[in-house]
Amino acid sequence: MSDFKHLFQTLKQSLTNDEFVKLTLSKPLKKGEGLINVYMRLFIIDNKQVFQLKYRHKEEEKYKQFSFDEVISEIENLLINKFRAATLFTLNEDLLVMVSKKKAVSYRENAPSFKNKLPDIEPQFS
Repeated sequence: MSDFKHLFQTLKQSLTNDEFVKLTLSKPLKKGEGLINVYMRLFIIDNKQVFQLKYRHKEEEKYKQFSFDEVISEIENLLINKFRAATLFTLNEDLLVMVSKKKAVSYRENAPSFKNKLPDIEPQFS
C-alpha cells in the first residue's frame, strides 16, 4: 500500500471533509479481458458508509459493495493487476494516479472537475 499511500490519504481526507465525489479506474492493462473501467461511489446505508464499485465490461456492468477497508484493498489490487490510471474526484481537487509498466506510481493534482457532489441515487445490485 505504500505506493498508493497518497491516494488513500487523500481519499480518507475527502471523506472526512465531505468532499468526495467519485473514483474512476481506467486504462486497462489488457484490453482483451473486457474490463473497461471501474467507478466507485459512496452511499450511506443505515448510517454506514458503503462503497459501491461498478465494474464496466464491454457487454455488461457488475456491482459490488465494500466497507472502507475492503475497498482500499480492492482498489490497490485493481491498480496493481488491471489498470494503469485512477482519478480521485473531490470538490477540492482531482488527483490523477498513474502506474507505469514497471509498477512505478506517480501523482498529478489538477483543478477540481466537480463543483457539486453527484446526486444521491439508490445503489445498484447485480
